[in-house]
Amino acid sequence: MQEMIQQVKQSKVIAIIRGIETSKASPLFEALAEGGIRFAEVTLNTPNALQIIHEMRGKYDGRMAVGAGTVLNAKMAGEAVQAGAQFLISPNVDQGMIEAGLKQGVLPLPGAMTPTEIVQAVQAGAPMVKLFPCSSLGPGYVKELGGPLGEVDILAVGGIHKDNAASYIEAGAVGVGVGGSLISLRELQQGNYASITKYAEQLLAAVNHT
Repeated sequence: MQEMIQQVKQSKVIAIIRGIETSKASPLFEALAEGGIRFAEVTLNTPNALQIIHEMRGKYDGRMAVGAGTVLNAKMAGEAVQAGAQFLISPNVDQGMIEAGLKQGVLPLPGAMTPTEIVQAVQAGAPMVKLFPCSSLGPGYVKELGGPLGEVDILAVGGIHKDNAASYIEAGAVGVGVGGSLISLRELQQGNYASITKYAEQLLAAVNHT
């Protein structure tokens, strides 16, 4: 798990895949991989999410880490791990989800917003915490958290795009989760995977020049 944590810090970006058609999963993952993305989560409220996770894990093993998102409890965590998820992300702090991930040797990333929630997540065993929703808080909030909670590895998620991602890294986040701006459903519908690849390259260039 420590290796996975280091890889997240090195990569700095986790792609958030939500609500896509199953048939578009493979070309989407290929577009993201070509753009340099090394971490992608499929949210469990996506139709056939477990199937997508299982198939993409098999296809991209060693090239991209495939995780599950919107993992709200221990049951969902277990199903995701069984499908092949290599990390688990949630919008909330659920002790059962965290413990299930740790027990299976799979990185849990619970979501938290306040200092109290962040500390609760860490005390439950989370080695990294998703700060969500960041669009309501901004990079300044991440920087302020660095005073009392500077030892906590923060993944900033919510409203992040290529033009503001670097500001979150500069403020102290170890990485960012990026959804709709990177994976445009409109571009997917049009089959414009090259646009997604280009955006991924621009996003990675931004976060790696901080």
